[in-house]
Amino acid sequence: MSNNENKDSKDILEGKSQDEVFVNIGGKEVPLSKLTKPHAVVHPQPGQFPKVEKEAQQKEDAKAFDQAVLDPGKQKQQFDAASFPDVEPEAKKREAELEEARAKKNE
Repeated sequence: MSNNENKDSKDILEGKSQDEVFVNIGGKEVPLSKLTKPHAVVHPQPGQFPKVEKEAQQKEDAKAFDQAVLDPGKQKQQFDAASFPDVEPEAKKREAELEEARAKKNE
């Protein structure tokens, strides 16, 4: 019977373009041209994946939680300007000297 089926399918496909040939997939008639294109690939939804072991799922959940930025403003490191040390004393002396030199120039 398989030889007869192959002959029948060859007779059906002769002289037809890919747009004219329809294939039955999951109860739907789809043109063959749509199946040969890469964008026709069906990506599974998250709920369609098989169940994984509890430990593996916990690791995935922890990884997703660590990667999530819940509130970008709160995630930034906050600095207190008052807690920073003063400018070095040598730099303060140098700044004072420069100010005096500018004042003398302007007079």
